Amino acid sequence: MKHMVGRWCLLAIGIVVMAAGIVIVTKSATGNTPISSTGYVLSVAFPSVSYGVFMFFWNIALLLGQVVILRRHFKALALLQIPISVLFSLSIDAFNGVLSWLVPANYALSLITLAVGIVTLALGVSCTVVANVAMNCGEALVAAITSKTGWNFGHTKVGFDISCVIIACVVSFSTMGTLVGVREGTVAAAVITGFVVNFFVRIMGGARPAIGAEHEQTAA
Repeated sequence: MKHMVGRWCLLAIGIVVMAAGIVIVTKSATGNTPISSTGYVLSVAFPSVSYGVFMFFWNIALLLGQVVILRRHFKALALLQIPISVLFSLSIDAFNGVLSWLVPANYALSLITLAVGIVTLALGVSCTVVANVAMNCGEALVAAITSKTGWNFGHTKVGFDISCVIIACVVSFSTMGTLVGVREGTVAAAVITGFVVNFFVRIMGGARPAIGAEHEQTAA
């Protein structure tokens, strides 16, 4: 029981750290992470609604996508993505306020801020991977697609990230007539984050067994 509580706590910490990383990347003024780009663009286009709120509805849309794809194979355990999304969205708005002072004075500082954001994001993702309790909505949608198609997860994840960026671009041009929130930092986050995650996961000892797997091993 204590072991499981520890894993849930690690997941929660990872979600909060991920939110911090995404906000720091945003503050770098060099773009945004692919999966959060649409939420950010909408928050700029409609400033009366917070970044975190738009991210919550974006994640719910991804969850509904899983329901459509999986249909009767959709499992109730996946609904844990809802409280995870709530924590994630609240954390984004909290860090947006706490880091409101973070405005890089020049491009060099923007790049440093971007690097710090990517490392922070990767650390948060690593915590969720090591905890191995539940997926976030984006990765769960990719997993749903691969389970139905048999496609490679990594390749599908790349396609998903590209799709997120395309959607953000379309939303940006259709609502504001210009491109907002998608720049070189978006590409850097997409390319580099995975490598940093792999590094952190290795030094953290790798992912824990999936829920139920430990009991099956013990019974065997």
